[in-house]
Amino acid sequence: MDTDAEGRLDMQVLADRLRTARIQAGLTQTDLALRCGLNLPNLNALERGKGAGVRGETLVRLALSLSVSSDYLLGLTDDPRPRRRRPRSDDEGSELLPTGEVLVGA
Repeated sequence: MDTDAEGRLDMQVLADRLRTARIQAGLTQTDLALRCGLNLPNLNALERGKGAGVRGETLVRLALSLSVSSDYLLGLTDDPRPRRRRPRSDDEGSELLPTGEVLVGA
């Protein structure tokens, strides 16, 4: 992750990647703000790198709305594609479905 000397997130990396992903998705700032449930001034500040930081919940909502990974927005990877979620097994013979239900005997 791109950080400053004190270990803080490089907000300019987030700003650049957020803006790029939004434009590639064909969204205006207003569209994205509505889609994420954010207010427009806060989104605008994030895209200009003016925020002091970003909450995890906000980062996840942005990534999901833009169909990119949060790792990409944070600068942890240069690949914007979200990773596929692997099915989690609670125990042998059961599988956690995308709906959150457990399929027993899979």
